[in-house]
Amino acid sequence: MQLGFKRLMHTVLIFLFSITIFSIASAQFDEVNALVQARRYSEAVNQLEALARATKDVAVQSWCYYQIGEIYYNSTQQYAGALEAYDKILRLEKKGLAKAELFLAFIKKGDVYSRVGRYEDAIQTYRTLVRLAPPTHFVHKTGLQKIRDIQNALADLHVQQKIVQTYHGTPLAALAQFQIAELYRNHSQLNRPEQAVVAYEALLRAHPDAMNAPEAQWRIAHLRHTVLNQLPLAMEAYQTVADTYPTSNFAAEALFQIANIRRTAEEYPQAIAVFETLKQKYPNFWNMHAVLYWVGGCYEKNMNYPKAVEAFKTFLHAYLPHLDPGYLGQISMYDKSISEVKAQIRTKIEKLDEQMAAVESERLKRAIAAENFAEALTIARHLIATEPNTAYAKQAAAQLRSIEHRATIQNLRAQVQDETLSPAETARAQLQIGTIYERQLQDYPRVIQAYREVIKGHPDSAYAAEALYRIGLVYAEQLASPNEAIQAYKTVIARHPNALQAMMANFQLGELYRKLQRYNEALQAYQTTIGYPERDRYLAGGYKDSFADRAQFRIGRVHYDDRRYTDARFAFEEFIQSRTQSPRLAAAYIYLAVIYQEQAENARAVEFYEKAEALLTDNPVQMGMLIDEAGTLGFQATDADGVIRFLQEHQKRLGTE
Repeated sequence: MQLGFKRLMHTVLIFLFSITIFSIASAQFDEVNALVQARRYSEAVNQLEALARATKDVAVQSWCYYQIGEIYYNSTQQYAGALEAYDKILRLEKKGLAKAELFLAFIKKGDVYSRVGRYEDAIQTYRTLVRLAPPTHFVHKTGLQKIRDIQNALADLHVQQKIVQTYHGTPLAALAQFQIAELYRNHSQLNRPEQAVVAYEALLRAHPDAMNAPEAQWRIAHLRHTVLNQLPLAMEAYQTVADTYPTSNFAAEALFQIANIRRTAEEYPQAIAVFETLKQKYPNFWNMHAVLYWVGGCYEKNMNYPKAVEAFKTFLHAYLPHLDPGYLGQISMYDKSISEVKAQIRTKIEKLDEQMAAVESERLKRAIAAENFAEALTIARHLIATEPNTAYAKQAAAQLRSIEHRATIQNLRAQVQDETLSPAETARAQLQIGTIYERQLQDYPRVIQAYREVIKGHPDSAYAAEALYRIGLVYAEQLASPNEAIQAYKTVIARHPNALQAMMANFQLGELYRKLQRYNEALQAYQTTIGYPERDRYLAGGYKDSFADRAQFRIGRVHYDDRRYTDARFAFEEFIQSRTQSPRLAAAYIYLAVIYQEQAENARAVEFYEKAEALLTDNPVQMGMLIDEAGTLGFQATDADGVIRFLQEHQKRLGTE
């Protein structure tokens, strides 16, 4: 919700600000835009400054200075120039400039101060905005939120830096270093992409084999690409992801971005080569629908119509029918419906006027029987694309994802068998094999086998810790073997005490012991979980979740399940005092209400029911967490209305007793 509000705020401000554009000659606007698109930034700035000097219209002057600020801020990273441009807008207040444009200039000026690390100046700028904007205006709330975001991020930065020092050289230090880089990267936090790049590079030097190393390298590339506008450096960094971490999910993402940079630059042969590599090496890439669409466009531009038709038909028949409309933005059609996209692609195929030959279904069956999944994948996609209305194509469509996953496993195994990978990449590939068996194919005996290969070949690595932890989850959640799960979790803790998985294993031990009614052991496991450095996950509405939050809540739950109501009450009261941003606050309130109700303290029970109801209203985060606890609390509500009725009925009944 918070992210959505920020996007809405930005959209509204830009809309209000863009009204002034209509007063500017279309030819001048188009000329400036063309210069920016051609990356001729100095010429664009000179033209904007000349236009600002030549006009007496403050709206036009403001527009010119805003465009100059954006060029300096987004395109050339000349932040002093950006500050000067936004200050010029603010000085137009005396000439009657509209409030909306002044508000936007304050926001942009604060962003620039953050970008150069002048956070006190940024906070003062946002405070000025808060004072000027009416309390009912949405930018008033925006200014307050930006101040809170900076202050919270700086506090978190201090915590993560201390973890790096305390746990130097361990996986926990690597995680903390990554979190430092994330704080710098996020625009809504410290907003220093250049410093984020430095922090990610420091992580890669100190922990080159860390599990988050591929993501760190990806972040460097993506920042240079989308924020710092450094396309040559971005291409180099993306290629480093693909070359250094070929078995990670980020390798496919990196190739996708390289191909799109080439495509946007109208370098179609180069773009096609990268797209085809991506299709071959990563057949289960989540964004495969976009790969098919864009490579079809490149083949069309390159005048290779048969290949273009093949790509477009595969997109149309194999992916579009099952595509969530939210993913249409990946093909620059976010403003269209599925039906509109379908009609547009059909028209394109008809225009290209090329027919694809049908492929026998038996070929697909033979390829699968021979476990030649790469060939099976090619056949299945072609069959679906060329004969979509046949029973054979429908059967192939039902098998498609399974074939994609098995083909990926074969690719990974081939890389391991070639013995060309580093030990870390070999472990990563083996772990990825187990992950695909677990999450996509649900073949649990092979899951255990794949994860044990990781542990056997790389017993001291972070991948072994993850494999052991995943084995525990499979035994606990899929194979109903709690004793084996407990043994796996204990092995994680013993062999990898400073890994993130050790903390998670302690929590999972608590969950198993709680379900087995071994309450004292559960309490000990949860307490141990809380002792680890927290790794927060930020949720909508400003809530923060973590294993420590869950563990502290579960302590109250254990006391409650064991009928230690006094201890449970103390635990939940401590929880709501210390975990003010927890997504489980409403659940804690209701546990307290039930405890007070059982102790015949009806007034206190009603008080906590009321607090829970107030918090749950229009709050999907709190509601979702509460529904998970519904059975224990004596009702079977699975929807928000049922929960609210439950609370209101209890309040009414207690009020009459």
